[in-house]
Formats: sequence, C-alpha cells, structure tokens
Amino acid sequence: MGKFKPFGEIAVGLGFCSSEDVEKGLETQRGLKREGKKHKLIGMILLEGGAISSGHLIQILKYYEEEKGKEARL
Repeated sequence: MGKFKPFGEIAVGLGFCSSEDVEKGLETQRGLKREGKKHKLIGMILLEGGAISSGHLIQILKYYEEEKGKEARL
C-alpha cells in the first residue's frame, strides 16, 4: 500500500491555505493531545479555524478517495 500525502500538504499545494495555517493547526492537534483531549483531524481544525472552506475540505477528501481507488486497481 502506497503512502498518501498529508492533508496539510495537499491543502497548501492546492492553494487552499498557507503552510503557516497548517503548522498552526498541527500545533492545535499537539495541544489537544497534551491536554489529554480527543484527537481532532487536521482538516476539521483548519475548517473550524477558517483556514479552509467546507468546499475545500470536500475536494481534498475526494482526492483521497480517487487515490484510494487508483491504488485498489494496482
């Protein structure tokens, strides 16, 4: 099974947000972990923080589905 690109890398590559937005989101994830809180996906953190739109989130999730389908055909 191949390795998929990280969500943040795709979001930045498509111009949906900046690498700084992603780093801020990853810091939020790390903070939640340090506090013993439930894990939150980076896409949801970026969406809730206004870094990406719901349409952007859907586009990235569709990208993952397409990549998953390509891999299944190999």
